[in-house]
Amino acid sequence: MEYKIGDANILEKLPVAIEIDGRPYILSKKDNSLPILFSAICPHQSGIVSELKKEVLRCPNHGWEYDPCNGKATNVPDKCLQTFQVKIENDELYVNLPFNKTNKRIFDNGPKIPPKITIVGAAGLLFEWNGFNILSDPWIEGPCMLGGWTNYPPPGIKVGDLPKIDVIWISHEHSDHYHEPTLSQLDKNIPVYVTKFDDGRLAKRIQKLGFTNVIQIKTGEPIKITNEIELISFKSGSIWNDSISYWKFGNFTILNCNDAGFNWKIKDTVGEVDLVCQQFTGPTSSYPVAWNHLDNKQKNQILIRQNNGMLKMMENVAEVCNAKYILPFANFFELGNPEHLKYMKIQRKNSLEAVVKFFKNKNVKVLDLIPGESWDGITGKMIRRPEREKFFNEEFMFKYLHDTCELEREFGYKPTKFDMTHDDIKKYFELFSGSKLAKDVGTYSVSFTIENEKPLHGLISFKDGNVNYESILEPKDADMQMSCPGGIVQEVIKKDLSWDEAFNGFWCTFSRKPDVYNIHFWKLLYAPWRARPDYVEQKDLEFSKTVTDMSIADIIEKGGLTATKIFEKYGLFCTGCQPGMGESVEEGCKLHGISDKKTRELVDELNLLEI
Repeated sequence: MEYKIGDANILEKLPVAIEIDGRPYILSKKDNSLPILFSAICPHQSGIVSELKKEVLRCPNHGWEYDPCNGKATNVPDKCLQTFQVKIENDELYVNLPFNKTNKRIFDNGPKIPPKITIVGAAGLLFEWNGFNILSDPWIEGPCMLGGWTNYPPPGIKVGDLPKIDVIWISHEHSDHYHEPTLSQLDKNIPVYVTKFDDGRLAKRIQKLGFTNVIQIKTGEPIKITNEIELISFKSGSIWNDSISYWKFGNFTILNCNDAGFNWKIKDTVGEVDLVCQQFTGPTSSYPVAWNHLDNKQKNQILIRQNNGMLKMMENVAEVCNAKYILPFANFFELGNPEHLKYMKIQRKNSLEAVVKFFKNKNVKVLDLIPGESWDGITGKMIRRPEREKFFNEEFMFKYLHDTCELEREFGYKPTKFDMTHDDIKKYFELFSGSKLAKDVGTYSVSFTIENEKPLHGLISFKDGNVNYESILEPKDADMQMSCPGGIVQEVIKKDLSWDEAFNGFWCTFSRKPDVYNIHFWKLLYAPWRARPDYVEQKDLEFSKTVTDMSIADIIEKGGLTATKIFEKYGLFCTGCQPGMGESVEEGCKLHGISDKKTRELVDELNLLEI
């Protein structure tokens, strides 16, 4: 669909942020001074690239930077902003964008009756509507992230205090969402809904806990929970496996983004949303505070950018969804272990007060709840905890965290046992050899220190898809230095966990030189099971689309290297960044002069990928 960008005089001051049909873009110039349009949506976690300078375009959420002339990432190899060709006619700028028209969902002409919503933990929500109760991502009792995180403010409720639960929803398997100590206390006959990820791994883990009715759902496919309650799961727009849930309670709609960022395609499917639940402060990973190549001034600057970027993203999502309410959550935790005190002194976070102030003059109401508090959607009243103010007192917080950690110490939430050998570590990492993930890492090295009474040092090397681990006497120069306690390493490896449990738990320290983010290395450690010889991915046709319905960018995202090679076979080279990425296959082929016959052959071959 063709859109008018504006008059050509807008080119006098570039780069500049613009909005088209509710989506953010950046108008810039190529090396040859011709105008070019980039999507301002960062491919990492769908944050907004909002720091625009002549030298660099930056996403404040995680610091990904892009070249203003071509959209290529300068500190993350192989990534780029989606690019669109701009044409000038009669001193006006136009662009073709591959939008689907928003599917305005049809509602009955009845009233909108919101549910009662209670925050039961960091990202845990309880929806109560017409006598039906839904529990989402419950982390209520005990710490998570291998003992690194403590619920704060504390929910003030126990699992046994919950009303009868009719349905559980789990968005992904990070332990602040899939929390086994909490889930183990719930009735195992409760239906549990999850998104169909990977090889069904999350569903299998829940079944292993004893749940008898685990339902895997496809993304983009509406599911009737009851006659009046509907659920749609969307994959996040990030490179990670995470899901966003859309709930329809009668005519009242809720989009629960948790900490998954956003997926800008959701607007095309559901139209407007009444309430958005979203993360409100900087990312929950240990970057930048546990990265030793950064000094405190650099860390502080990054944290300020992250927090400001998160507020801006909340605003963008609320605007694109035309939301009436926004619920800030998914950040209610602190680093409770005394070993993390040094990080807490550096860490900066947005407060609920800062969120309320940010949205003060905007057309959206902030539901500023803390864990243990509720919003009664019917009356509009906030059900506050009588002692809530004490939770914002720093002295009280540190005392609570200390006392809680002491009480929990006997339960061994932080794994300490370590009896692995170099041979065990070698077998774990070298099993990744030959996988697509290992090949994508390229040539890369990690000097890995396993902290123990007698530390182990190893060098992990990636080259041509092969992974090699060798024992060394002391850390060596490498692309990255990584250090982690032995008990944490053993727990991750023996229980086949995501390394995010260690990284996000602030158990590891890092340093890299040059300061370049190898996204493929992190994707491998995020889900190491995908790099094993016996891994078989389940097919999930998102939105039930064929390649003729998708942009070239989407096909490459879902089809990976195989899709890229097919495009190159038919003459579409440099598909990662060139103009045409935002077009459909047919439009992209026309743009590059590919014949109709070859275009049909290309489409047929792409359809065989079943993406």
